[in-house]
Amino acid sequence: MAEKTTIARPYAQAIFESAKEKGQMAKVADALKIAAVAISDPKLAFIIGDPNVDDDKIIALLIEMCGDRAGDEVKNFFKLLGEFNRLNVLSEIADLFESYRAEEESTVEAEVVSAVKLNEAQKTEIINGLKKRLDREVTLQCSIDKSLLGGAIIRAGDLVIDGSITSQLNKLGQTLSR
Repeated sequence: MAEKTTIARPYAQAIFESAKEKGQMAKVADALKIAAVAISDPKLAFIIGDPNVDDDKIIALLIEMCGDRAGDEVKNFFKLLGEFNRLNVLSEIADLFESYRAEEESTVEAEVVSAVKLNEAQKTEIINGLKKRLDREVTLQCSIDKSLLGGAIIRAGDLVIDGSITSQLNKLGQTLSR
């Protein structure tokens, strides 16, 4: 995985800088996400490495899937990746692009996994707390995991806050067993 990220980094930086310069970060990000999802499909991932399948056909398929998001810049980028046999790192490129974009826009997407559905006041409190701590605009993605018993786990970039009852009970058990 680290090797793929290392390979993807210069491509991600190049497409990011170009999209930023042209004011097309959202459009390019969408196209990269679509392409990354497409190549994560096992059938398409399998044919990417197949020498019997022409890269132009794969690139044409990716461009078609991206629709109007695939402007000339994205089309040329996909062709460049195909030319250098780098279509297999599109997922890593998309992830890196998103991290560069979040850094540029001072935003972060936080994931909250809770035992029960959060109400709007709780969501606002979490957003405000993360904004203050991270000094970024925060968007929240919420999901429910009934196995937590109670509390929540918050992930925002590299930050993980585990306030779940399950985690607290595990810590208590470790403390008591010492």
